Formats: sequence, structure tokens, C-alpha cells
Amino acid sequence: VKPGQLFRQGDAKVASPIAAPSHNVAMLCLLALRDEEARAFLLEQNWPEVLASVPGSDLLTKILQADLRPADSASLNLFQTTLSPAEESLVSGWLLQKMPANPATLAREWWNGLRQAILRRELEAAESRLRLPNLTTGEIMQLQKQVLDLRGQLHDVPRFSPARAQQP
Repeated sequence: VKPGQLFRQGDAKVASPIAAPSHNVAMLCLLALRDEEARAFLLEQNWPEVLASVPGSDLLTKILQADLRPADSASLNLFQTTLSPAEESLVSGWLLQKMPANPATLAREWWNGLRQAILRRELEAAESRLRLPNLTTGEIMQLQKQVLDLRGQLHDVPRFSPARAQQP
């Protein structure tokens, strides 16, 4: 049985559990489901490319792909009918949670934190490859350029600040 599929145990249908997304992805899911401005911000980003490199972001991808309106309960209900029982359970939980203050600001902060983590992983990988023996001069130059580019990108991403995200 695959995650999210139903199987019969006696006469009762039981949904197999899915792994909940990481906290930062879960926060982005909550904000994209519950706030128009936060959702609009996320949709303006290069989210398909970014989320492709984020493990456990399948549900956030579904949320962003869906034609849903956070202020419209019928739209949210219709979206939930497209989910597996386990995904629907997660989404229902997020819809019941108290909304944090400044959701659009929080969406920007969490998104930037996600981008920083991706860039750091890519930078570490490039720096590790630079330490490999027997690299050609061309490979070394290409990796050095990649490291400089990634450092620049990392520097350009605004730093995540929980305090700033909580400001009114």
C-alpha cells in the first residue's frame, strides 16, 4: 500500500499515514491555504523550480497548482475533494489552526528561509566537489564560478527573522 492509499481492515476503510511536511513547508501550506496575499506572493515566485528541489513539498505544490481562493470555503472544500484521505486530514488541520499575525510577511520570511536552505545545500555540494582530486583546470574554474555565484545568491536572499515576521 502506498502512502495516502486506502486499504480495508475488516470492514473499515483506513488511510495509510503520509509523512507530514517539514515545519517550513507546512507553514507555507497553511499560509497559501488561508491568506490571499500570502498565496499571491507564493504564486509570483518561481515555486515550481524551487519546490522541485525541496523534499516533502508535494502537498504545497498541489496547493499552489490548485485554483482555490482562501476566503472562499466552497473553493477550499472542492480542493479537499482532490486530496487523498491523509492529505485531506493534514489540510483540515491547517484550516482549523489559528492564523498567525502578518501572514503575507510570514510567507515571504518562510519562502526566503526555504531558498536559503536550498542555496546552502548547493554551495556545500559545490565546495565539496572542489576538494575532489584530479579535477581539470576547466572543472576547477567552473566550480569556483559556481561557488561565487551561489554565495552571491545567498547574500541576496533576505535573512529570515522570526522577530521581523512577528512585527505588526
